[in-house]
Amino acid sequence: PKDELARQAKEREQEKREREQQGTIEQLFKSYTEQMKKDGKRTHEAVLVALEKETYPVIKPTTKAKDVTPHDIKVILAHMIRRGADTQSNRVRSYLMAAFNYGLKHDNDPANFIDDAKFGLVINPVAAIPKQKAAERVGERFLTWAEARQLLDDMEQPTSLGLTLRSLIRLCFFTGGQRPYELAVSRWANIDWQAKTLTITADTSKNGRPHLIPLTDSALRVLREQQEETQQAATGDSPFIFTHATKPSEPMPMASLSQAIDRYRKRTEMAHFIPRDFRRTCKTLMGELGIAKDLRDRLQNHALNDVSSKHYDRYEYLPEKRRALELWERRLLD
Repeated sequence: PKDELARQAKEREQEKREREQQGTIEQLFKSYTEQMKKDGKRTHEAVLVALEKETYPVIKPTTKAKDVTPHDIKVILAHMIRRGADTQSNRVRSYLMAAFNYGLKHDNDPANFIDDAKFGLVINPVAAIPKQKAAERVGERFLTWAEARQLLDDMEQPTSLGLTLRSLIRLCFFTGGQRPYELAVSRWANIDWQAKTLTITADTSKNGRPHLIPLTDSALRVLREQQEETQQAATGDSPFIFTHATKPSEPMPMASLSQAIDRYRKRTEMAHFIPRDFRRTCKTLMGELGIAKDLRDRLQNHALNDVSSKHYDRYEYLPEKRRALELWERRLLD
């Protein structure tokens, strides 16, 4: 009996120790978003903020991740839906889903064998919770030729928008609809003036692969204007093409672009559009010009998931992309 009692006490102590070592929901969120950061996902900070903001009013940060139930997840999302944030509830659901999937694999990853907390997850509590399908609407808005030309004409003129914002908008169009963020964080060192190219580096690119963009005469003109503006301003030493107005060591924040478009749209009474619609506009209007879809996809650096593109084809298609952009430029300026 004495030996048996000692064995039982030892087991209880071991269970208690293992319980204390199990990861909390706070540790899960931080570990997941830290992995996003390592993987080069630029949204890691926004994801962590959204998870903490929506989860902690319902589930305490010290709650063990394995103790979270589908009911807890339903309560989190129900609060969001009730306040009218249906679309954002789908975003948070996907973040939670990804975080718990990460936790399921985490304990079996040899890289985490010694130091990290173990989450002890057996199921993903988000898996049984459906998305709000009515909240997901495919974007339809794109600018017509007339609207695109009006926007570009207006961006040539001094307005309430500064030159840096106007240059970014024009460059988005003259490069065939590149992601505004990827242009905004690009550096002067990424431009090859002689070869007339701009490289979106792998650490900036959404799909993690470098992207070579041919620069048309209009794109080069915009960049030279921006270079002169930067050299004359207090931010002249900034490595970024589109620098922060007061912090030369940082690129322009995307909120500035959204606010600028909002002001411009109200002033001109143009139908509602947002910066995200630039890409759709270029993709759609270039299709009208007869530019093939696969070339438009390469111009906009979409992830190509066929085996050939992923593993073998490393050709940059630079001449083809340049011809397509020159055709696009001529039509925009016509």
